[in-house]
Amino acid sequence: MHVPVDPPRERFPVSGTAVRADPAANWEWLSPPVRGYLARRVVVVGAESTGTTTLARALAGHFGGRWPETRYVPEYGRTYTEEKLAAARRAAGDPSLWLDDLVWEPRDFALIAERHLALEEAAARAGSPVLVCDTDAFATALWYERYLGEPAPGTFRRHTGRHHLWILTDPAGVPFEQDGWRDGESVRLRMHGRFREELERRGLPHVTVTGPHEARLGAAVEAVEALLEKGWSFAAPLSPP
Repeated sequence: MHVPVDPPRERFPVSGTAVRADPAANWEWLSPPVRGYLARRVVVVGAESTGTTTLARALAGHFGGRWPETRYVPEYGRTYTEEKLAAARRAAGDPSLWLDDLVWEPRDFALIAERHLALEEAAARAGSPVLVCDTDAFATALWYERYLGEPAPGTFRRHTGRHHLWILTDPAGVPFEQDGWRDGESVRLRMHGRFREELERRGLPHVTVTGPHEARLGAAVEAVEALLEKGWSFAAPLSPP
């Protein structure tokens, strides 16, 4: 027996038609899996010490002014490296071990990609129409190449998720800061070239931001606004039998 609930839509003022017309305006009524699917995922990538984390946080903060539930997904690779170093020190009983003493294997990078994507999925389900990520599996694959000296396997593509825009941070004008965890300025320039080359080779939608922080943020906001302006596309609703 069909039992209609709230036919006037007074308690839940939403409908499939309204969602298709403007998902963002009806975001609060969407279930977590639908939010996760529809969220526009923006990834900030770049070589070390190019302001990726600063920009990602600022970008999330900007859109948080419009949608307070906007989420920012931090880089998981740094966390994993810290945990890997701590584990190596415990196993060797030597607190003086440092990054050069670590042995990296393919499974390390696969775990980084998988866990980062899991964090991203959770954030997308709980967040706003915009999700900002500090790196992703695409970036992890390039670091795989850097540390293991060979291309990452094709399986890394399945960790890419549903990203819609990549923002590449240019090292020009950004002083290199060695915090003890970074390779060096020469590696920074080489990695920036690889990011740019691979984004173009794969035809991924991206913009490169340069200049002072305010200019970078402004360019990033403009690119995300253009992405949102395109809206969402849906198949036509099912016709009645």
